[in-house]
Amino acid sequence: MSSNAFSDVPYSRGEFSDISWLNQNPIQMNQISLEEAFSHLSFNHTPLGFNGYGLPPLSNRCDVGAIPSQNRGYTSGYADASPFVSQKQFQRFSSNEELLCSAELQRKFRGDALNELRNNTNGLNVTNNVRRNQRWLQQQNLNHRSIYDFRGRILFLAMEQGGCRVLQEIMKRLKSEEEISFIFVELINNVMELMMDPFGNYVFQKLVEICSEQQRTHIILVVTNSDFHFVTMCLDIHGTRAVQKLLEHVTTQEQRSLIMSALSPGAVALTKDINGIHVVEHCLKHFSNEDNRYLLNVVANNCFEIATDKSGCCVMHHCLDYAQGETKELLMAEIIVNASLLSEDCYGNYVVQHLVTMKIPRVTENLLRQLEGKFLLLSCNKYGSNVVERIFLVSEEQYSARIILELLHNPNVSRLLVDPFGNYVTKTALMVSKGAIHNAILELIQLHSAMMRSNIYGKKLLDRVDSGKIRHM
Repeated sequence: MSSNAFSDVPYSRGEFSDISWLNQNPIQMNQISLEEAFSHLSFNHTPLGFNGYGLPPLSNRCDVGAIPSQNRGYTSGYADASPFVSQKQFQRFSSNEELLCSAELQRKFRGDALNELRNNTNGLNVTNNVRRNQRWLQQQNLNHRSIYDFRGRILFLAMEQGGCRVLQEIMKRLKSEEEISFIFVELINNVMELMMDPFGNYVFQKLVEICSEQQRTHIILVVTNSDFHFVTMCLDIHGTRAVQKLLEHVTTQEQRSLIMSALSPGAVALTKDINGIHVVEHCLKHFSNEDNRYLLNVVANNCFEIATDKSGCCVMHHCLDYAQGETKELLMAEIIVNASLLSEDCYGNYVVQHLVTMKIPRVTENLLRQLEGKFLLLSCNKYGSNVVERIFLVSEEQYSARIILELLHNPNVSRLLVDPFGNYVTKTALMVSKGAIHNAILELIQLHSAMMRSNIYGKKLLDRVDSGKIRHM
């Protein structure tokens, strides 16, 4: 960028229609450094005629401090524009009144700060370096190059759409340990950034496939070293794929222990995230019960929160299927304790239904004891009625009979016949019941048939009974 782009422009007070806001909270030059004042400025607004400072129109330049985005355009945020400006300091302010600068400071910024930013080789020149790399990439015939030809550029290639494809093809042809070690050394210090990159994650997955067991252990040590950073990668749409590939190639107990130690503290967040659940499910399927013990304990201790989540209820199914021994007992006990509330929840009811379908007699017994006295309310609930019907359909006859008898002895049992959800419970009860209990339900329907004919739900149930469409199972 030429120096003309930052040349001074004569400044006069008449250029600005209203500068009264400048004096609301003036900053004295002897009380604040130029760098601190610069951090208060917003590039999103143009008080004081910002384009008058010699910057080209917005249509012909990128934002000052713009950084390369994943598709190698420019993001609208500001980051690392210079050593004395942090990303956090480049905040967009909601109004010009928040720019607490004096006119004198604006002139100082116009003359000195922009020149310093222009001359800083670690600031705007980053953009120029990216452009040079992009031109270099376009000029190269990469398909027939040796991996050593890309020394110092491996990371750049990995995070470019075209470069990552070429790099993966080259990595497929690597035979010697020396070549694999070369690319490993080039990438290991940036492996966490690579895993969450839209293109770089594919290169990482290929690296995991070809590297040695010792190198994979090194990767695991790097990515699990920071608290919750590994969990953050699992929650990322690109990072979760990279983590799952890493889990597929875990071969030693040391590697499994490191991964589970990093995952377990974030178990709740993982089970409630659409990306995180895939990592948890992979661990449940491919790791031993002992490896997953601490993770499952965290899930059990947060049973209600996880079971009532859209993604979490699916994870609870897998936990019940893969857990063993004391861990499984703990999970089932927690579900039973919360069964009443879970049954009435739009997601939690599926967890209770899954527990019923496991057909463990003592578990079903404990569940019915927990729900005893609440079956009429559950039968008239949109989600609870599903739980009651599931018990009718998959449990033994003695448990179904027990629930039906409770319903028949309830003084408000007639409510079931005309309820939008209770009528389905009544229909299912007729299907599974036998003998005296079945006859008792029919008598109840006959007794309230007049009321049922004046209700849309009761009429449908009555029509099915009269036509004989309800058959015994």
